[in-house]
Amino acid sequence: MRYDSWRGAGDSAEALRAAGAATMASASTLAAWLTRRGLVGADEAVDDTVRLLGLVRARPPAWQAKLAAALAARLRGRGPSYQLTAILVRETGITPPTDDGFITAWVAAAAETAERRGLAEVLSADPLFDALLPRLFHAQGVGEVLQWESDPADPDGWLGALRTLCERGRVDRSMLLDGCVGRFLRGGTALELRFFVRLHQALAPDPAELDRHAVDYLRLLPAAPGTVAELALGHVRELPVPTELAEAVEALMMRPEKKLVRAGLSWIDQLARLAPDRLAETSAALALAFGHESSDLQDRAVRLTLKHSTRLDLAPILEAIPHLPRDLRARLDGLASPHLGPGGEPAAEDAVVLVAPVLPQAELLPPIHTVDELAAEFGRAAAPFGNPGWLPVERLLAGLVELAHRDREAVRAALIPPPQDASVYPTNPMTWLWMTLRAVLGDRPSPPALPGPDSVSAPHVMVLRRMAEVLDAALSDTLPPVLLATPTSASGHVDPAVLVDRLHRVEAAGGTPLDADLQQALLRIPRTAMPPVDARLTSPAGRLVARWLGGEEVVPVVTVRDKYNDGAAERWFDDGPPRYSCGDPRFVPFVSAPPTGLDLIDLLFSDPRKYLRAGGGCLDWWPGVLPSHREVAAGYLLQHYSWDWPERSPNREHLVRLAGAEGPLGAASAVMLAFHLNDEDPAGRTAALEVLLALAAGGALPGTELGEQLGRLVRQEMVTLSRVLPSLTEAARLGAGRQVWEVVAAAIPHLVPAEGERARSGLADLLALGVATVPPGAAAPIPGLAGLAARKGSSRMVREAARLVQVLG
Repeated sequence: MRYDSWRGAGDSAEALRAAGAATMASASTLAAWLTRRGLVGADEAVDDTVRLLGLVRARPPAWQAKLAAALAARLRGRGPSYQLTAILVRETGITPPTDDGFITAWVAAAAETAERRGLAEVLSADPLFDALLPRLFHAQGVGEVLQWESDPADPDGWLGALRTLCERGRVDRSMLLDGCVGRFLRGGTALELRFFVRLHQALAPDPAELDRHAVDYLRLLPAAPGTVAELALGHVRELPVPTELAEAVEALMMRPEKKLVRAGLSWIDQLARLAPDRLAETSAALALAFGHESSDLQDRAVRLTLKHSTRLDLAPILEAIPHLPRDLRARLDGLASPHLGPGGEPAAEDAVVLVAPVLPQAELLPPIHTVDELAAEFGRAAAPFGNPGWLPVERLLAGLVELAHRDREAVRAALIPPPQDASVYPTNPMTWLWMTLRAVLGDRPSPPALPGPDSVSAPHVMVLRRMAEVLDAALSDTLPPVLLATPTSASGHVDPAVLVDRLHRVEAAGGTPLDADLQQALLRIPRTAMPPVDARLTSPAGRLVARWLGGEEVVPVVTVRDKYNDGAAERWFDDGPPRYSCGDPRFVPFVSAPPTGLDLIDLLFSDPRKYLRAGGGCLDWWPGVLPSHREVAAGYLLQHYSWDWPERSPNREHLVRLAGAEGPLGAASAVMLAFHLNDEDPAGRTAALEVLLALAAGGALPGTELGEQLGRLVRQEMVTLSRVLPSLTEAARLGAGRQVWEVVAAAIPHLVPAEGERARSGLADLLALGVATVPPGAAAPIPGLAGLAARKGSSRMVREAARLVQVLG
C-alpha cells in the first residue's frame, strides 16, 4: 500500500500505527512513527490507545520508559498519542516530562476529564499534578488552551479548581501568584496571558502579597499588554507611593491605550491627596499628556494642571503647552510661558516648518544616439504584446525616427524585423511602434483601424494618433528629423527652448511637424520659466508654438459630479454602463474650455460624458499626456476608479505622478487623493500622505475640495474616517496644520448628523482635529456646527463641537 505522509493514510492510519508498535525495535523510532504527520492527522477523534497499550506492554519496562519520554518530547498538544504517553508516564514512574507539548496536552485532557467529575478532584488524584503544575506558567500554548476560562466559581474549570485547591491547602498560593507574575514578565500577547490575568484576579492577593511583587508590577507598566498593565496599575495604586513614581507615571502617559492614560491621570490626582510632597515628580508625565491625540485626555491634563499648579514643577509643563489646541492653551494663560507668543499661539521658534517629502520619480534616460544603441534597446524591449513603460516607448520612438531619418540603411542593417503578428492589438502603443520598425526596415505592414474616442479614452486617442502618424510617415518615407513632443523630463514636460530648436530642425529639413506630435508638444509646454518668443517662429506651426509660449494657452475647467447623487434625473448613458472600465465609474468629470481649433486638444478638453464607454488602456501615459493640466488627467483617471475593486483602479503611482506635474488641482484630484488616503494597504495611505504633504508644501493642495469630497464619500460610506484621520493628523503634526484645517472645515458640513440620525464614526475625532489646527483669525462660521454644539447631551461629539465653536469665536 502506498503511504503519503503529507496527505495522510486515511482509513489505514490505525492499522499503520499498530503495525509500528508491534514491529519497531527502537523506542525513539516508534515515537517518531506514532507522531508522524500523516498518522497524527488521520483522524484525531479515533482513540487507538487500548490497542497500542496491549502491544507496548509486551515490551520491557525500561523500553516502555524510553518510549514514554520520546513521545512526550515529540507531542505538539492533544493528539492520538497523548493518552498513550500519559498512561506510560504514570505506569513507568519516570520523572514527569516538562516538554511544552506534553504540558499543553495534559491541561486540555484534564479539562475534558472534569466533565465527569470535578476538576479539583481529578487534579488532586493525578500523580503528575505536583510536578507539572509549576510548568503551567512556562509551557508555550497553555494560555491558548485556557483562554476561554472565565468563571472562578466553575468547579469543572481550571480557575475554580486552582482556587479550590488553594483554599484546601493542596496548592501553594504563593507559587500560583509568583507563577502568574513571572508569566507576565516573560511577555506574550493579550490572548496568551488572558487566563493568567483572570487567575491572578481570582486569587485576590492581599497587601503583603502585593508588596512582595511591587517592583514587578512597576516593570509591567511600560510595555505589557493592556489587560496586564491595567491589572498591575490597580495593584500599584493600592501600595505606598513607589520610589520610581516619575518613571511609572511617564510610562502610563506613553501607553497607546486611552484607558491607561486616563487611569494614570487619575493616579496623579490621587497623589495630590495621599502624597502632595511627591506631586512635583509627576510634572513631566503630566506634560506628556498635553501631546496626546485624544482631546479628552488633553482637557483632563489641563484641568489637573490648573488644580495642582502650586505643587507642580512648571518647567516641563510650560515647554509642552504649545502642543495643546488653542482653546486649551488659552486656559493656561495664567502660567507665564516663554514658549507662547501673542494670543497664546506658539512662538515662532517653536513652529514646525513643513518640508515637502521627496516623491519617487521615474528615471529619464538620455536620448538614443547610435544605431547600435537603438538595436540594443529594441532587443531589451518587451515582447510585441507587452509594454515596457511610457517613457521607454517615447525614447524608442524618438530614437527610431531620428536615426531612420539620418541613415535608414544603417538602421536596416543593424535591426531585425519584429514578428508579423505584432499588429493584432491596435490599442497597444507597442503594436504601432513595432509596425513602424517594420516599415523602416522595408516591410509594408497593413495598419489596423485606428481606435477612436468611442472605444478608447481621449488621452489614449492622443497616444495612438501620434504613434499612427509616425507609422504613416515611415510608410511614405517622410519621417521628420526629430519629434517635437519627446519629453525632456520624467514628468512628461518638454523644455521650451528644446521645443523651439526641434521645430527649427524640422523646418530646416524642408518638412512640417506631424500634426498629433505638434499638439502633444503644446500640451507638454511647462507653465513656468517661459523663454522669450523666438522671432524666427514665422511658419504656421511656429506661430502656434509662439502663441502658446507667449501665454495664449487654454486653461480648461474641470468639475466632478456623483452620478448617483448629483443631478440624478439626467441621462448619463445612451446605451448602458461602460464596457471596459473596472466596476461602475461613479464620479464623472466635466471638462470645458474654449475651442482651440486643434482637434485632439479640443477632444481632451471637451465634455467626456459621451465617451464614458471608452476603455482605460494606457493609464500610465495619461499624466504624461497632460503634464501641465494634471486636473484634466485626474478627471480621466477618475472614471476608472472602483470602490468595489480597488485593486483594479489606478494605483498610487498615478497619484504621485500627478503631484509631480503642473497645473491647478480640484475636485477630480481630491477624489483620487481621498481614495488613496482610504487605502486598505498602509503603504498606500503612506504614499497618499506624502503626496498631500508635497502638495501642501507647494501651495497646490486643493484643501477645500478634498474636505468636501471626503465629507461626501464618508456620508456615502465609501470612505472610512478612521483610515483617513491618522494621515490628516500626521500631516498637521508635520507642519501642514493650516492646510489640514481647510480640509476639516470643508468636510464638517457634510457630516453633521440630522436630529435623530446616527453620527458617522470618527466625527468627534475630526472635530478635535479641527480644534487642534484652526489658525488664528479663522472666524468664518461652519454650516451646521453651531447647531451641533447646542444639542443636548454630553457626548464627545457635542463637546468637541462646542470647543470648536468657542475657538472660532
